[in-house]
Amino acid sequence: MKIFRTWTFKWWEVGLIKLCLISLGILLGLYFYDYLVKVIWLWWILFVVIALYFVPKTLSKTANNESVATGQDINNS
Repeated sequence: MKIFRTWTFKWWEVGLIKLCLISLGILLGLYFYDYLVKVIWLWWILFVVIALYFVPKTLSKTANNESVATGQDINNS
């Protein structure tokens, strides 16, 4: 049995996986509410740190994609 093989999913299958995991997170959050609300500061820190990681990366890729589409060098503009 190959556990670590490469998988290929269609876009709608990825959507179903995301919906499933979001539902699981909501259910676990409701079940463990009393414990999780005590460490809400941790969830905010995780959110901010992860957002600070991905936002510049996303904006950088968007800027690079626009420069490729227009044929401009992003570093010289």
